[in-house]
Amino acid sequence: MAHSVLNPTSVFQQGERARQKSRFSEALTFYQQARTAYEELGDADGCRDALVGIGDCLRMLGKFSQAQRAYESAVQLSQALEDPEGAAESLAGVGLSLRAQGNPERALPYLNAARGLYRKAQASEGEGFSLWALGSTYRFCGDLRKAVAHFHKALALAEQREDLPGKGYALCGLGGASRLMGRFPDTQRYYQEANALFENEGDVYGRAYSYCGLGNAARMRLDYDPAMRFFAKAEKLYARIGDKASFAYTVWSMATVHKMRGDYRRSTEAFARSQALFRETKDHRGLIYCRLGVGELALLQGKPKIAHRAFAGCVEKAQQYGYAAEACHALAGLALVDEDPDWATVKRAYRKCGLYFTPPPPPLNLP
Repeated sequence: MAHSVLNPTSVFQQGERARQKSRFSEALTFYQQARTAYEELGDADGCRDALVGIGDCLRMLGKFSQAQRAYESAVQLSQALEDPEGAAESLAGVGLSLRAQGNPERALPYLNAARGLYRKAQASEGEGFSLWALGSTYRFCGDLRKAVAHFHKALALAEQREDLPGKGYALCGLGGASRLMGRFPDTQRYYQEANALFENEGDVYGRAYSYCGLGNAARMRLDYDPAMRFFAKAEKLYARIGDKASFAYTVWSMATVHKMRGDYRRSTEAFARSQALFRETKDHRGLIYCRLGVGELALLQGKPKIAHRAFAGCVEKAQQYGYAAEACHALAGLALVDEDPDWATVKRAYRKCGLYFTPPPPPLNLP
């Protein structure tokens, strides 16, 4: 059989450069070509690296189940090669793919295993990434205390290494957790610092991430004009990157602003748009947020039965997939619908997660 005329290392490096510029569709093509060429040469190390690159790009493009399969193949190759760092990187990818598919609890063992391998190999950059991933996964599980602890550990490692992008992502993690805990000035400060770092580093994905965070910080202060300006910046960058998953959350945030302003037509359209994106990426957490939005809109438009069904369905789905924070928000929605609301039970649920709580008047402005 004739071998490929491609130089796999050169093609792989083109993938790396495209990925660094957040051009994930372009990078994916290069990684796939490199993988084929490495396989023809029997180069297991190169094939594993290409598989990790493929997994990373597919995950950023919202193709989570495909990403998981690529990472699992990379885990097998890493184990055969007795390469702990390669195995750690691949295991972290599996964990993040599982989390994105609505399985945050299942993701934790993979991410903890990755951290353990990175620590054993004294690979502090990889350990910092796994700490950030663990922090955001604990946040999804509704354990804000563990989330904050892991983000602070990731931040400390990044500062020790003078890793500015790593510091930016840890700060964004702290910004999101602080928002859920009602620490809105901290949220603003963390995202502003992260955004300045990403702007200086030219990190396109980090800029989008921090712009969305700044928008949500403004939204929680009921400062809607700046919020929409930040969301518009994030939306433009995510569309350029091709990250449908993060893009969908930005659209959801914009729908929430429209709802808070009483523009129910635009809110309904934006929730429908984000819901379609979440369905495409099979993001259960995002779909729960959209159902919450549907329930809130029904409540505001005097349709309590529709609102009750939406909120009750949210409670069931959030508990099914282990999203404790989202379950709390759905319980708050049910309390708003009920004639005799049990706010004490809702308050206990929020406090158990370490979440910010105040009895919300309609419309809900979820953190």
